[in-house]
Amino acid sequence: MAMGLDGSPLLTQDSVCRRPSRHSTEEIVIGAPPCVAGPAHVCSSRLGRCVSNLVLAVLGAGQLVLPYALSQLGLGFGIAALLLFALLSIHSCYTLSIYELHFMPQPLDCIESYAELVVRALGNFGKHVCTALLVLYAWGGALSFMVILKGELEWLTGVSGGVCLVVVAALFILPLSSCEDLSALKTTSPLGCIAGLFITAVVLMSTRWNGEAPLGAEVCQGPRGGDHQDAGESLRWWPDSLASVAAALPLLSFALNSTWAYVPILCTLKDRTPTRYSGLICSSTGIIVVNYWLISVYGYAMFCGATKPNILDSLGSEATPGTGVAQLVYCARVALATQLSLALPMRFFIARRSLDCGVTSLAGRLSLSVGLVGSATGLAILPLSLATVLGIVSSLCASMIIYILPALVDLSLQLPDPLLPGRMRQAVSV
Repeated sequence: MAMGLDGSPLLTQDSVCRRPSRHSTEEIVIGAPPCVAGPAHVCSSRLGRCVSNLVLAVLGAGQLVLPYALSQLGLGFGIAALLLFALLSIHSCYTLSIYELHFMPQPLDCIESYAELVVRALGNFGKHVCTALLVLYAWGGALSFMVILKGELEWLTGVSGGVCLVVVAALFILPLSSCEDLSALKTTSPLGCIAGLFITAVVLMSTRWNGEAPLGAEVCQGPRGGDHQDAGESLRWWPDSLASVAAALPLLSFALNSTWAYVPILCTLKDRTPTRYSGLICSSTGIIVVNYWLISVYGYAMFCGATKPNILDSLGSEATPGTGVAQLVYCARVALATQLSLALPMRFFIARRSLDCGVTSLAGRLSLSVGLVGSATGLAILPLSLATVLGIVSSLCASMIIYILPALVDLSLQLPDPLLPGRMRQAVSV
């Protein structure tokens, strides 16, 4: 199973290219061979392990923009929007659970990927949509994180970030992206979660705590031991304009991308009853939201309107050299640059495998990889805003993957709900 940048399992070529032509739901359930996996992973994990795997799959570099999102949305509106997107993500995962168990009711039967579930429900339409979304999501996500990597490399080396990025892309990312198999890189997927949690810890340790309301910390004063110039700013609770709302909301959606990772993790859960998979969804989402709340609220509270799209840029520019905060920021940036460098080849590998559908020669793999890596690198060295790139990727792909496709699956089949009364689930899907 291929893993995405933040550890999320993504659709591979086999999932895209092997699906049959359109079937009715009845034909799929009765006639299609079940996805029976060996006892190594199907129904092999306890609830706690599945919760930790889902959290591991979601947390990562996407949280860097959350403090900036709150600076655009305001503290009150931003927190409300974060909770709303979390509830919608819970609804999507819950809906996918119902259809997973509908198509594969036997204990050792399971659907291994999000895309396979969508294809079973929506037929060829689902196949084409998933293929297009995967290429755009994998390539666009890689572009977003190349923009981050460019900034981290420039800050760490003092050399032009564009030059550093071109060198890393040519000598490391491109050769790995052209490989026939990247399974060895799956072992690096936990680095995204580790880096994400460490960055949140750095933000909290940099905060000027004072125990006073409303947040228990000094606001708009920069990091502890820093030289932030007080411009008389204060926390904003509401957005200034509809334009800032439209620009910032997709950043929250991108960060809450648990839907794509959820289906293969559900496959490993022991006793997949409605109560247990509901516990998996709510527990993991709760942990993710708490982490996001901490980094977004206290990252924004430190810098207020001066918050940059990458919170590490804000911390790095204002932490006094030689202080503990500066050393923590340096360690966080090293960890982030390392994690992104290892994860980017997997992004391009997934995009290439989705496009080739049978191309196995080295020349074919290399030509596709050159096109994908070269185009992303060329755009990343331009002065593009991270918030803009992530916003476009989220608007085009993440929202479809996380919210719209699960709702289409639900509305097309309309199965009864094992827990909720009446048609409450379908009403939320609408």
